[in-house]
Amino acid sequence: MFTAVIVAGVLFLGNIIVNLFQGDGQISPDRVLRKIDLVASVNSIAADPNWSQNGSRTSGGQMQLALDDLRTISIFESTLVDDYATFPACTDFVTPNACVLLADMLGDAVVWFALVPADTSSGQEFLTLPGLIDMRDNGNEGVLRNGWVVNLTNGVRRECGDVDTSSLRDFITRFPDAQSTTLVNMITDNVVAVSCVQ
Repeated sequence: MFTAVIVAGVLFLGNIIVNLFQGDGQISPDRVLRKIDLVASVNSIAADPNWSQNGSRTSGGQMQLALDDLRTISIFESTLVDDYATFPACTDFVTPNACVLLADMLGDAVVWFALVPADTSSGQEFLTLPGLIDMRDNGNEGVLRNGWVVNLTNGVRRECGDVDTSSLRDFITRFPDAQSTTLVNMITDNVVAVSCVQ
């Protein structure tokens, strides 16, 4: 009898936890959070002939990216890569600044990355990402639905026409995920504004 009560309690708590993570605007339990340390426009790309970012890791050699801040970043074979399930991959490796690199860094090494298309307007300075669904680290970081964790500037602008929100937390609650967009400044590598989708 006692064992049955314990099992029932564990199942009940498990259902609560699953519902918390699978509800609207929440991250599914199998989604790994990826801290974005670097957001940069890519001036040029040199990849080995068989290089590929299809799958969970790169294959077919390595790639070198010349960034607009004059750094050169190497992405070695078997580096973790985004699955591009919620944000498209950049495929234009010829046009300068057509791609933006978002990366989880360990020193100068890329641990994980996503290579996405630049914005058509001000694409070397700003990048538009999906809306935020949460905040963490005492409001210093924002979480996107796809698991990307981005730094927040102090005093993120909230833009939604005549709709007033009391705080960024209030904005995220009212306009999560597809109901808003997030603007990242690629010079400072942090979110500077959020806008609702009207």
